[in-house]
Amino acid sequence: MIRILNAFFLGISAAFIPNKKSNIHPVLLGAIFGFLFTKILLGDYDRGYAWTYSDLAFLINTTLAGAGGAWLTTSILSSK
Repeated sequence: MIRILNAFFLGISAAFIPNKKSNIHPVLLGAIFGFLFTKILLGDYDRGYAWTYSDLAFLINTTLAGAGGAWLTTSILSSK
């Protein structure tokens, strides 16, 4: 649960990064940041270096949480 919340808040933080010279969408940036920084800071669900289904679940959960946080932030900021 802490990994999903971390990815969500990282997605929110990524939506605030100024993006004037690149065409990457803030939601995609939030998904990438949410996954990568959660993987670096907290690790994934299992131990070891073999790919398992829990790694796929980790990828999907953290990517969606990061994208959700970025989407929520951009929708709130664009409505003002």
